[in-house]
Amino acid sequence: MSKHNKNKNKIQVLSWLAVLVAGQALANPEAPGMYDARVHGMGGAAVAYLDSPAAAIHNPANLAATVNKQHQFDITALLVQLEGSFAGPENVQSSPWIFAPLPFTGYQKRLTDDITGGYALYMAVGFGGGYDDVKQYGTGRQCTRQLSDVFIVDEGSVVLNPAAQMNDYCPPYGRSEEVNLALFELAFPFSYEVTDKLRVGLSLRLPFGMFTQKTSEDIVGAFVPPEQAAGSYGLGYTQVESTMYGTGKPGFLFGITYDVTDYFTVAATYRSKVTTVMKGDTSLYLESNILTQPAMDMLGGLTIGEYANLINSIPMLGPLLNASSNSSLEDFARGIAEDIDSEISWSTAKHIELGFALQVTPKILFAADWKHQFLADANKAFIVELKEPIFEATGLNQLGQQLNWKDVYSWSFGLEYALAENQQLRFGYSVGNSATPEAYHNAFTPPPADKQDSYYIGYGIKVGKWQYDTGFSYGYVEYEIDQPYDADGNPVDPPNCRPGQLVKSGCPGKSSVTAIFISLAANYILP
Repeated sequence: MSKHNKNKNKIQVLSWLAVLVAGQALANPEAPGMYDARVHGMGGAAVAYLDSPAAAIHNPANLAATVNKQHQFDITALLVQLEGSFAGPENVQSSPWIFAPLPFTGYQKRLTDDITGGYALYMAVGFGGGYDDVKQYGTGRQCTRQLSDVFIVDEGSVVLNPAAQMNDYCPPYGRSEEVNLALFELAFPFSYEVTDKLRVGLSLRLPFGMFTQKTSEDIVGAFVPPEQAAGSYGLGYTQVESTMYGTGKPGFLFGITYDVTDYFTVAATYRSKVTTVMKGDTSLYLESNILTQPAMDMLGGLTIGEYANLINSIPMLGPLLNASSNSSLEDFARGIAEDIDSEISWSTAKHIELGFALQVTPKILFAADWKHQFLADANKAFIVELKEPIFEATGLNQLGQQLNWKDVYSWSFGLEYALAENQQLRFGYSVGNSATPEAYHNAFTPPPADKQDSYYIGYGIKVGKWQYDTGFSYGYVEYEIDQPYDADGNPVDPPNCRPGQLVKSGCPGKSSVTAIFISLAANYILP
């Protein structure tokens, strides 16, 4: 199997396993209830009461509240449908329903009279999405479908048609567009019971990340600053594919829990920022470009021959190109454009979280959490860096877009009612703002709505040494960026959505996300 086909298969597998549209599970890249079915049923509220192995993610201090040994397994099924546009407000389209399993496993054990330890493995952050059958790219203008749409033959000479400079590109068949990034963490939590009322905990976090993309970008825009972009006649769009993996430096989650009374507990956590650097390959597929595809068909089989010396004599670039007279033009072009050493980094933002749990009656538990995620300090841009010298020398070494995300402030509320001694019914609600500024929104980022919320319900039952929990949530958010007009009533392009830009954002049109989570958990509890 060719390396090209292997990469394509990896992209398909990772898209199914990670489906980083969990990152779009409405307000921000961390869905509040995805790590534990009990927490899921309570809207993500957890820091003041949760003492199962999933506390390694929410508040490790709570582990010291238990004296037993626990093994926990949780699987959350995520169903997401996206809506967005790659070519203006009249070309909005929906993604297919996307399914992703989001696993969690954890263990905890009392090590001494005062100390509890354990481990947990889980997906910490997801970001991205996918669309099928995209048939137009640009800002909603007239299409370039073939070269005759932009070139004029005049008395034997061929010139560009000035009227076609701002054209969109419409490929001969619909394309798939995917951006998937997943960060997993292996955590080792430790909790210390300072007094009967006070507990502290620390969770060491070891990150691992994977990134795949298959997107069409206006490559011409990589050569000029975004504010100077001009239309490329629809000739610049080229499909880019990447696959990368990597690890990051360890981080930590610190928590503290205090029992104010026997029925009222308060808690707080602080999570450090963790950056994961992923490395791998990127390919620019020449067949996907309206100019290079016919050139490859007509001339690809020819050898470079005597032109090798001319190519190698180009100042600065010649030694990097290293042309051979025996190479075909197709092999030479592919050698430059495919399997490019690449790198991308992504940071899990630091956050602070405050919460309380109130045992209202012996049968009713109420919990509430407030979280501040410092996303503005985490990821300013989403950039694939091409590390090979030829791209660094030509300036075509960065592909991606600015994000300039905002901090996210969110609330989670949960209510648990004991139906019987061994059965619980749960309800939850969460609400927060979007991380995405309107000017930097596109089809792969969360819609920039000021308020985004979700509703939750859950059920739990204890059978022998096993605690079984399930949770369900639904959320929908929609946002529309209005089309601006000039004084004469003519539509104008927003600053970040103009023809010729590498990646367009803040474009007029509608976007939405529908997210459904279904979680199942089994916790084996031993004395």
